[in-house]
Amino acid sequence: MKQDVSRVRSLDWFPKRFQPGDMDSTGGERLLGRTELSPLEILIRETAQNSWDARLEDQRPWFGVKLRRADQLLRADLNLLLSTSDSNRSNPIVSSNPFLLEIADRNTTGLDGPVTLRPVPGDAPRNFQDLILKLGVPRDDGKGGGTYGFGKTASYAFSRSGTILYWTRCVNEGGELEHRLIASAFRDAYVESGVQFTGRHWWGRSAGDEILPLVGEEAEALGNRFFSRGFNGDETGTSMLIIDADLSAESLGSDLATDEPKAIGEDWAISEFAARSRSAIRMHLWPKMIPRPGESSPPMDISLEVDGVEHELISDPLGALALWGAGINAIRSERGELPAPTLTPQGLRVHVYPVTRWRKVLGHLAVVQRIPALERQLEHDDLDPAHNPAVSRIALMRGQAELIVSTVNWVAQSPMEGVDWLAVYKSADEWDATYARTEPPAHDAWIASSGGEEGLIVRMTRKRVESIIREALYPEPGVAASERQPVHTGRLSRRFASLLPARVEPEEQREGYERGSSPRGPRNSKVHSVEASPPRLVTTFDDGRQRQRIEFTVKSGGARSIVTLRVSLIGDEGVHEPLPADALDIIWHGAEAAGSSQAIVGPEGMPSVEFTAVGRRALRIDLAGEPYDGDH
Repeated sequence: MKQDVSRVRSLDWFPKRFQPGDMDSTGGERLLGRTELSPLEILIRETAQNSWDARLEDQRPWFGVKLRRADQLLRADLNLLLSTSDSNRSNPIVSSNPFLLEIADRNTTGLDGPVTLRPVPGDAPRNFQDLILKLGVPRDDGKGGGTYGFGKTASYAFSRSGTILYWTRCVNEGGELEHRLIASAFRDAYVESGVQFTGRHWWGRSAGDEILPLVGEEAEALGNRFFSRGFNGDETGTSMLIIDADLSAESLGSDLATDEPKAIGEDWAISEFAARSRSAIRMHLWPKMIPRPGESSPPMDISLEVDGVEHELISDPLGALALWGAGINAIRSERGELPAPTLTPQGLRVHVYPVTRWRKVLGHLAVVQRIPALERQLEHDDLDPAHNPAVSRIALMRGQAELIVSTVNWVAQSPMEGVDWLAVYKSADEWDATYARTEPPAHDAWIASSGGEEGLIVRMTRKRVESIIREALYPEPGVAASERQPVHTGRLSRRFASLLPARVEPEEQREGYERGSSPRGPRNSKVHSVEASPPRLVTTFDDGRQRQRIEFTVKSGGARSIVTLRVSLIGDEGVHEPLPADALDIIWHGAEAAGSSQAIVGPEGMPSVEFTAVGRRALRIDLAGEPYDGDH
């Protein structure tokens, strides 16, 4: 039965007047910063992390995402609820059937605390203030995964009208369960009658200069009308309804967003939303799906429903999720001092290494090996770095929040045929705050250039993680050209379950290994040493070819150098198959091209080179430098 909303006609449209420092939706978009994540990924990641941060002690939180269409009656009631006396501003609900995106959590605190901006003493709850009334309150203690500011801005940005309806049930200041309902909009600033307004608006009970939420039975009745998921028993939590959700290709992160504009129907939008929401949940929240050692239930229950269809988030077989899970559980076991080793589904032991600095443990690294030939292969596994270029082999996360910050490619070497690996790095709890301070607003990277102690910790972490993985898995020692050593067969046999190198290294070192020359011989002073960063994926073409970019420097004593790029495929038993230079489409940046595969490089700057090669194949990339005498 349709809820009669006529009794809320007294709700006032409350425009907040412009004040110095206030921000409209354009400023809110700038708050999001620059990130490679799609708006949908940001939305799911941040709201889920905020839900996790609000979980109740000794209870497993539930987080749900549900997309549905608004029928005619529901649309009429929303328009009535959110009507405005401002004749110059359009209603927030479009005339055609909009999509409603409902994101909810349960077994969380809900939006408790005062419903006004009055000061809150000590550690008393202030969640209503932080989410509804303030622009955002970041956490700098490292305990939380998300921030209200970033998550809230992402939520408004996903609504075409910038409008959200909030319904929460929490314990009020009197110790009683209380329903609260309020709506809010975050739009562009505008001028009316010569007065500047920020575009931030609220719907609720007007109380002087403040707007208050509906509470009690009235809030509960309206919440049950507009939301599909209510509150059972003594449940507490929060639901938000993103009105007129933006299901454009750009918002969903679809590949079509880069193509020519084209008509996209509702069926396509629903299917794309379902696929990309499932992938976003799996890629960013998989630690919440992995039961801890000795437990049968995951840390968080997560559900996805799209247009009436419930979507399974865990495949059978598990695929790469089981490997990532083995990695995180190995670290959980290490920190819980559980004696039993953690094994992969194939029975391989997961080794955990402490990452230290001055005898202080910054975090733990779990290295997970696999043998693809012994696995049941999934047709498509979005968590498998061997098949999904968006996922790299090393997952970074903070210890307490277990937030997947990013997956990185710090070891730019390809696995050898028949053997594969991935790794999980989890910071120590006492270092979470340090890592958190290096993260941008999207929490999707640890920035080594942050400066100070924080940046130093990130650089040290990368150096140590790379060293551990190379020592554990790769047969060739990572030494400078002046410290060449032969590779002994004993070392190779001990590391048989490791990977063939696909290294970027000076040509002198490579040729020395191949000739078996003595490391005690004098170094050729004419060779200019090349130091290169790991290859970075630029794009993947429809035919599977991948374009990569490598930054490098040349140590040349102030003289100019000529640098040569060679790329080879690594086949069976390490046999190299050189790729012709004219097939690589080589482009040099910050250097003067001198032929199809060479460039002249000055003594300063950070040049780079781009090339295109076949995808999903192990590559050997060689950059060699020598003095430039002007005759090339």
